[in-house]
Parts: sequence; structure tokens; C-alpha cells
Amino acid sequence: MKDYESYSPQRLLEKFILPASRPIITSSFSINSVVILSMALKIKPDIEVVLIDTGLLFKETYEFAEYLKGKWNINLIFVKPALSLEEQDKKYGKELWNRDPDLCCSLRKVAPLDKFLEDGVDLWITGMRRDQSPTRKNLRKVEIHRLPSGKRITKLAPLADWDRKKVWNYVFKNKLPYNPLYDKGYTSFGCVPCTSLPISDDERSGRWTGKKKLECGIHTFTEKEEI
Repeated sequence: MKDYESYSPQRLLEKFILPASRPIITSSFSINSVVILSMALKIKPDIEVVLIDTGLLFKETYEFAEYLKGKWNINLIFVKPALSLEEQDKKYGKELWNRDPDLCCSLRKVAPLDKFLEDGVDLWITGMRRDQSPTRKNLRKVEIHRLPSGKRITKLAPLADWDRKKVWNYVFKNKLPYNPLYDKGYTSFGCVPCTSLPISDDERSGRWTGKKKLECGIHTFTEKEEI
């Protein structure tokens, strides 16, 4: 495969979105997501924007997603888990996220996304960056992944080589809106029970605090092919 590391985010998105049959963006509605969206919508205004709705997201995230949907006319899709929170409590006990966060993430995030990706998706765009976590330091801008079924999918991380400062500079320069959780001190956010204010300069240090867990699983359940 061609080396795309020198491509700018906008050029990379144009290169891969235009020929794709069903490109999607998974979005947590973080600043990374906003930057990616602002670029991708110029190429394909009706691109599917997927929010994995665990039922446990911050009120601000739901409200900001709906705000952007209206402001930018986003084709927003809520992907939900098979079990409601009540059904999960009944089957696995209450507050599964405290006792077994990996299983909770698998049920509420990984399984629904896996099912969604199987349905004709050939291009998966994310806002991941290498500087976010040790688990992402070797991230490439373009990767080929295999789903558990064996299906191959192209995965893009256009901001892989950007740092936090560069993302914020882009947001401010282009007067982009951002999730109000940042003004409350959060630097990374997912579900309410598993997110706290950061405890260090590491922007993901407030996720699963006190647990040996760095990823929810949506970016680790696939198998990356060596290219």
C-alpha cells in the first residue's frame, strides 16, 4: 500500500471518501471529531456520522451532537447496544461498569459497532491521534483491519500526527464549536460512570481511573493487517 503519512487530513479524506461505497465517521463529539467533521462534510455532506449511544453518555455530549446535527445538517446515526441498561442490569447485575468494565464496553460499545460495520461499511474514519495514549503511539493514518468475521475494512486516522495544541489551534482559527465538557475541565470523555476530570497532563487520564484500562475496545477488537 502507498505510504500516506505525508498527506494532510483534508487530502487524505478526499482520497478515500470519494471512491468509498459506504464511508462512515465514528464520533465521540470531541474536538478531534469536530475537526474531522468540518473537513469531511466539504467532501461528502451526507456522510454517515455514527455516535455509539451507550445510554450512559454525558448530557452535554447528547446536546452537542444534536446541536451540530442542526447547525451542519449532519447525517447523524445513533448506534445502540442490544440490551437496554435495565436488561443489562437484570442479566449481569447493576453497575457492571464498576465490576467488569471490559465486559460493559464490549456489550455497549464494541458489539453494536461491530454489527454496524458489517453492514456494507468499507471506510471507517476516526479522530484518533498518536499522542493520546501509549496504545495509540504506533497508529498509522491508513490501516487495513479485519473484523471478527474476517471482513476487511480501511480505517483512517487523518489527525494521527497532530497533537492537542494543533487541534485546538484549528478549532479556534476556524471558529468551530466544541463540546462544553472541555470548559468544565474534561479532556477526554465517554460514559459518565467511567469518566472523571484528568489526573495528569495525559488527556485520557480521566478515563477508567484506578483501573488498568486505556481503551474501551472499539479500536482494539479488530485485527490490524501488516502492510
